[in-house]
Amino acid sequence: MTKEIRLGLVGYGQDKDLKTGAVVGGRGASLFKLAVEGLEGIVPAAVCDNAPTALEMARKAYPGVELFESFDDMLDRAEIDALFVETPANCHVAFVEKALAKNVHVLSEIPSVYTVAEAQSLWEKHLKSRAIYMTGSNPNFWGFIDAAVDLKRRGLFGEPIYVEAEYIHDCRHLWALTPWRKTLAPIHYCTHSLGPMLRLIDEDLEWVSCFDTGSHINKEEGQHDFMAALFRTKSNVVVRLLVSFINEITNPYHQCRFFTTKGIFERTAPQNTSMGFVPAENQRTLFQSKDLPFDLKRMELPVAVMPPALAGNPKATGHGGIDYAMLDAFFKAIRGGLPSPVSLRDGLRMSLPGIYAAESARKGGELTRIQYPWSGK
Repeated sequence: MTKEIRLGLVGYGQDKDLKTGAVVGGRGASLFKLAVEGLEGIVPAAVCDNAPTALEMARKAYPGVELFESFDDMLDRAEIDALFVETPANCHVAFVEKALAKNVHVLSEIPSVYTVAEAQSLWEKHLKSRAIYMTGSNPNFWGFIDAAVDLKRRGLFGEPIYVEAEYIHDCRHLWALTPWRKTLAPIHYCTHSLGPMLRLIDEDLEWVSCFDTGSHINKEEGQHDFMAALFRTKSNVVVRLLVSFINEITNPYHQCRFFTTKGIFERTAPQNTSMGFVPAENQRTLFQSKDLPFDLKRMELPVAVMPPALAGNPKATGHGGIDYAMLDAFFKAIRGGLPSPVSLRDGLRMSLPGIYAAESARKGGELTRIQYPWSGK
């Protein structure tokens, strides 16, 4: 019999249904629902949110589940084994630290931290806890990234030399219900790209120079149309990252390219480059290696977003199945006493570079050293 895990959530959230215009539950609500309905033995135990409308939605969706406006009250009164932290991007750490202090397992939304000081504090506190901390980076579970990791394990990938990635998504429709997005420096929200990239780069990113276009579209102070960063490791692996959340591409798309010592691995840009909806299935995964007999021709790999192991599983939903893969890995780690599938170190490796990149942009692109809690002073 599967051991039950009593699950809590802070940040039920609110979103807007683009088809009907109705206010619905946010990211926290969708992950909570997927965990409870899609995975065996997950018991909904408690929900915390400071918005009465969000709590009312939770009340209707989960009759009998304890509801709280105060997170401290939830930790003191509710019996929970694990917690989803799905609060705005600038306020994850306080909730995570309190949960870890009570040895409650945590899956925290990204970025893992919002400031350098938070990184040091969280690092120290997580080392004292018996609970698992997992970085909630669902892109780390992309099927095409798993394929690249496997190619590297088999010796066909080689070592990265130059890597580039883009995350382009117009998020203005989310501003009303999630106002923190309006002035967030997009490079600060770099985890969707850096998380997967760093699965294939063994070194930490050590230096960054970043430039910001400012606001050409809305012409409002504090907004950023595009931000472009160049990162470098100690051995001179270079990573270029472009992020934009104000543009005319209404459906998010990601692309990446790895130039390696043995060839190239690429997740292409969508073939349909018209503005508006860009279906992910129009992207392709391409690979070429000098170790293969047909190395002069780039081959297309039959893998996309969905992890191949989950293909055909009707419960594997959420961002093409990667939400399900992430939650499944989290609960398996808890039940098996396993290491975190995406550890705090992983989370800080993908979060701190964005903080330093934003600082570099504020200083006109100044070359800036990235420091981690484990870095030498």
